[in-house]
Amino acid sequence: MKTLVVERRTAGVQSRAGTILPRVLELFDARGIADRFINKTKQIAPYPFRPSHIWSGFHPIDWKYLDSRFGFTLGLPQNHTEEILWEWAKECGAEVVSDSELIDLRQDAEGVTVLVRSSAGEEREIRARYVVGADGGRSAVRTKLGMDFDGHSGTFRGIVVDAHLEAPWPGGRINVDNEMGWIRGYTFGEGITRFNIVHRDRRHAPKEEPVELPEVLQCLRDVHGTDYGIASYRWASRFDDQMRSVKQLRQGRVFLVGESARIHYPASGVGMNFCLQDAFNLGWKLANVVKGLAKADTLDTYHSERMPVMERLLESVKAQCALQFNFSEDAVVLKRRMQEHIIPLPDVQKKLVLELCGLETPYPRAEGAHPAEGLRCPDILLTLLDGSTPSMLSLLRSRKFLLLDLEGFSRQFADLDVSKYPIDVVQARLAKIPDVLGDVKALLVRPDGYIAWAGSSTGLVREVEGQLSKWFNGSL
Repeated sequence: MKTLVVERRTAGVQSRAGTILPRVLELFDARGIADRFINKTKQIAPYPFRPSHIWSGFHPIDWKYLDSRFGFTLGLPQNHTEEILWEWAKECGAEVVSDSELIDLRQDAEGVTVLVRSSAGEEREIRARYVVGADGGRSAVRTKLGMDFDGHSGTFRGIVVDAHLEAPWPGGRINVDNEMGWIRGYTFGEGITRFNIVHRDRRHAPKEEPVELPEVLQCLRDVHGTDYGIASYRWASRFDDQMRSVKQLRQGRVFLVGESARIHYPASGVGMNFCLQDAFNLGWKLANVVKGLAKADTLDTYHSERMPVMERLLESVKAQCALQFNFSEDAVVLKRRMQEHIIPLPDVQKKLVLELCGLETPYPRAEGAHPAEGLRCPDILLTLLDGSTPSMLSLLRSRKFLLLDLEGFSRQFADLDVSKYPIDVVQARLAKIPDVLGDVKALLVRPDGYIAWAGSSTGLVREVEGQLSKWFNGSL
């Protein structure tokens, strides 16, 4: 499949996002590249694996409740994440055109015509069957489509600063929340400590006002009583809680992913992770349609699956901001009580790890379907006929559907004709059965690691045939 990536920049910019969460690491592992992100983090950060995360400033939110081999936050600056993804895209055969921007976009029943212009003024007209806008909050693709981007402007502002300290950072993270504001500090690459600051009396500073070192030092002293010995900073900016979103993720042959579809306060640092999950959801569907393996209506499921996730994300961001940035005396007392008595509860922890990873909202499933359908498939360890013990995620690296026969070695699907479908059939035993799969005898797992179908009765061949027909030949 021929893929062209048009990028306005020529290199990665100063990092904004800096966390990769367990679900995205699972998706990267399903493509065989998780180790690249882990190894890069080890090169630049003395404490690369963080076993917990934050939610609305509360901590720790322990990843052990997700039951994943990737039970940690990976602290990798976004520019490095982008570099790894650029190289991987090229390895996969994508053509990358940088230093160019979209000027015009027109679509018809057969495809999309895009006009791009380089910084040198050279114009190029490109014809494509489909276009994906992944061009951020100021999306040119969204603008050319004339799509509304409704929401509200920022109601408060904070500061993010990447600082050089006179003494080495002691390690770990600090989170401070009191009547004067909120601070978070942590290692962010070699020789850099990042501080996120919301100061009670500076949260209405104009966004365009430059961030100067004296302001940073005073904010830190006011909130935490120390400026941490900051000698200088590499980069600083103001952020706010502006929130806007589209009502549709698709218009004809054009799709929007990530921040081209919504912008919001970077609550708990999850934004990039949700963007990447949008891309994983859409990518395999586009590939199957373009290759003629699935009908075009497969693409309708991108909106029906990801829009509820996006809406839930924005709702979560609103809730987190309402809690985190109320610095009244009563609110500070409430937050301290929550931190002590509510956040540590196991049921609360389980709820929040799902929310942070974008797994709280199952994808739609048919009435009467097994309750596991539409959920993330746990990264189960399997024992195969040859004695090997691969993980489920490693079996998705073919980028096909995966039919797991979990009935031991019964060969219940031996007569199933899958020759015309992109699917691998694997007989396996589970070393440990997750609760969500307790009575399941067979699983159909999508290329993005979600459960398309789960069977717990006998005579499952016909059910599987129906599922394959639905995904590849019929209507969804």
